[in-house]
Amino acid sequence: MGQKIELKTTQFGKNVIFDLNRSLSGQDGETYHNIAHASLTNEISAQLAMKLFQFSNDIENIFVQSNVVTINFTKNMGTAVTEFEKLIEDFFLFYGDEEE
Repeated sequence: MGQKIELKTTQFGKNVIFDLNRSLSGQDGETYHNIAHASLTNEISAQLAMKLFQFSNDIENIFVQSNVVTINFTKNMGTAVTEFEKLIEDFFLFYGDEEE
């Protein structure tokens, strides 16, 4: 249930920008510095930030503004960025194609 998010990824050094086909927050944007900060609200953007922080200890901070997610990493992630793409793409999927 749910739909995959389509995204375009731009990577430069330790910073990665994901341009999504859905809006996750308002135009003001929000920066999350750690999982504790993200857990203070029930906003969709905070839920995504929590999921990303749980996945990796290499995240310095996450900025979400409308349909753009910017992750600043502590190191250059190289091809490991594809794992983050998959997490974001599947964020709105509530269960897979399991047969009953």
